[in-house]
Amino acid sequence: MSAVMAESRPRSVLDFEEKRFPLELKPALPDIRELWDKANKHAWDPNTAIPWDQFDASKYSREQLDAARLYWSRRAWTEYTGTAESPAVLLRLIMEADREIDAKLFWSVQTLEETRHCMASYLFAEKLGGYLSAPPKQAPKSTSHRGIRDKVLNPDISFEAFVIAHICIGETIAAKMFEERRRSATDPVAKELVRLILKDETRHIQFGWRYMAHRVKNFTPELIAEMERIAIDVMENSELKGFHCIWMLPNEHTQPLIDANNITAEAGLGGATPERELAALIESVGEIRQNMAPWGIRIPVFDHPQFGRI
Repeated sequence: MSAVMAESRPRSVLDFEEKRFPLELKPALPDIRELWDKANKHAWDPNTAIPWDQFDASKYSREQLDAARLYWSRRAWTEYTGTAESPAVLLRLIMEADREIDAKLFWSVQTLEETRHCMASYLFAEKLGGYLSAPPKQAPKSTSHRGIRDKVLNPDISFEAFVIAHICIGETIAAKMFEERRRSATDPVAKELVRLILKDETRHIQFGWRYMAHRVKNFTPELIAEMERIAIDVMENSELKGFHCIWMLPNEHTQPLIDANNITAEAGLGGATPERELAALIESVGEIRQNMAPWGIRIPVFDHPQFGRI
């Protein structure tokens, strides 16, 4: 019966033969091991690292507070997807026998960092008037889920393609957005919260680019074509459909979230305006395109029906 069930279900990385030994713990990628060391050294506690007592709700209108609690609740929802999906990435690293110990160590810490970002966002939403467990209207799935787990557990998608799409592209765009939020924030609590998350996100980006620089020697025309395909899919079906920039998908379901984003940005409570986010998106995609070109990976220009060429 178990054999019949195994044959009937879709293939998964979890079907790989598990080979734990010999267990090699010596550093193989010193620059990745360095990121792991830094992550441990600079770990922070959401309960104590942010000056929560400095938040003065009386400085803001009820409209601003309500918008910001929805905005930071949404940040908690999206960060939670990283918390929930990140262990699947670690499983992929573990189940593929040729993956370096340094990458496994770093990703184990990154999983904790995603949880930290989720908790910090939740705590700020609580300060702003109370965490919201769901949006006013159910928004499209693309605004809160990137499909990381499905891709990384799919053995027909290489780990390299996953890294290119969701780390080199996705995390680079995320960090650019946080840079704009840091520039826009005037509230001391919001500013420190964004700063701490950005520090972690910067390491996540560095992991992606450094790891792929090590793997480039193994690139084949077939692998490059696959990486381009997955990268385009993530751009078209995640980035350009509201995951980081909710205003890119305007409709009746997303409008409350778009309004919350804009009011939060104007109040200096940790958001950034669509104009600043669009500029950051175009800049980051341009940098990604330029950095991948020497590897033979071509990221096309995307034509958004409302916001033009990206």
